[in-house]
Amino acid sequence: MADINLVDVSLRDGNQSIWGATGVTTRMVEGVTPHLDQVGYRALEVVSSTLMATAVRYHREDPWERLRAARDRTPNTRLGFLTTGKRFITFHRTPDAVFELAFSLLARNGVSRLWVIDPMHDMEGAKRTAEMAKRVGFEEVIGGICYTTSPVHTDDYFAAKAAELEDCPAIDGLYLKDPAGLLTPDRVKTLVPLMQSSLRQKKFEEIHSHSTTGLSPLTVLDAADLGIHTIHCALPPLANGASHPEAQQLVRNLRARGHTVDVDLDAMARASAYLQRQAKIKRLPVGAPNEYDEAYYRHTIPGGVQSTTRRQLTEIRRPELFDAVIEESVQVREDLGWPIVMTPFAQYIVAQATLNVISGERYKQISDEVIDLLRGDFGPLPGPVDPDLMDRAMATKRGQQPVNDGGDVTIGDLRQRFGATISDEELLLRAVMPAEQVDGMYAAKASSPVSSLKKLLSLAEDRPTLHSVSVSDGTTKFSLERPTAQEAAR
Repeated sequence: MADINLVDVSLRDGNQSIWGATGVTTRMVEGVTPHLDQVGYRALEVVSSTLMATAVRYHREDPWERLRAARDRTPNTRLGFLTTGKRFITFHRTPDAVFELAFSLLARNGVSRLWVIDPMHDMEGAKRTAEMAKRVGFEEVIGGICYTTSPVHTDDYFAAKAAELEDCPAIDGLYLKDPAGLLTPDRVKTLVPLMQSSLRQKKFEEIHSHSTTGLSPLTVLDAADLGIHTIHCALPPLANGASHPEAQQLVRNLRARGHTVDVDLDAMARASAYLQRQAKIKRLPVGAPNEYDEAYYRHTIPGGVQSTTRRQLTEIRRPELFDAVIEESVQVREDLGWPIVMTPFAQYIVAQATLNVISGERYKQISDEVIDLLRGDFGPLPGPVDPDLMDRAMATKRGQQPVNDGGDVTIGDLRQRFGATISDEELLLRAVMPAEQVDGMYAAKASSPVSSLKKLLSLAEDRPTLHSVSVSDGTTKFSLERPTAQEAAR
């Protein structure tokens, strides 16, 4: 048997899967990361561009401060970031210059591990992303094969795509990413050996599989038996459900199979207890094991996208259309050439299915995002596209525009637009987010008691001395005294 490493995904993927990406706050990160650092994880997956956006949009918190909080409390554990390499926060292609700035800032603020996956399996693009990450300071880059089911996505397809990463020195290892939880124990037993045999030097050593169908706790055990030595998992309340296998039970099961897992279960328990208290205080949902659902293998729409679709249909007073939209999404995916059903393509597929159902005519109206997909903004689609759909899309004004990957955008352009003196961190946020959201975040920072205190303490030479601080009814009041001559001299 083997030595197995664990990667904790509670703060990133667990948060996105169970708490809609909005549950985790900076204060929560400050409270739990000291415990996570004591577990002995191979890495902590702490951030994606989505979580940076929700920190700003929903909490008016600075995502860079959140990263630094995690960095300062995890001296023993590497922090990781997940990217597709095609978009950063936005749902459209992100210019390379913006991506390089983002990677530089992530590395500067404590992130040293990168998982890069391309949902369209544009492996040349993935290699360029890996090279960029290493160039700006990432210490470890893991290249991913993104699993899904379709007539196109066979074992041979995945093995061939894995082999394309073989010659990239910037990629340190490979992993199998199953974002929809579609992997089964039977499929992993055929897929993993074939992918491993397609490689001469690099190895598949890592697996990331969601518990959506209830199978991943078994699937990852079989993967460990086949030589996968690093497994992604989460802690309650952010485990199970649409998230990942529960870490404590996973450790017990791996040890029962004869594997060695060198982790501190007491530290896991402390971290989990902290997160469970936060869930109770903030009335956040708790992940629970899912029952197997065979129908899920037909549409593969992630649970979060389903719940969002149901809510949006209710808002327009058409909740009865939900089942029809999910069924229509099956046809839309096939017509689009079988893209993997994950962000942002899951949203593209469901939005187009909704347009089809509401209009009563398939592709009477085609969304801009689907047109972008068809004209190649995210690379070639894996399978054949319906010719009628392609003709309709390319006949639109948007379809006739050339693909623009933003290669001509420079940091100088962004500086000219957003300001020559703002920090790099602020510049990046303003380049990819609505101005009012970024303004709101900085306004909240400026008015916070901590910020007010820092300003008072950083006044010039004749600064007053802080005498007392009191908080009443949510208002912080400061009492100040002028320094004595002796104090001023010091």
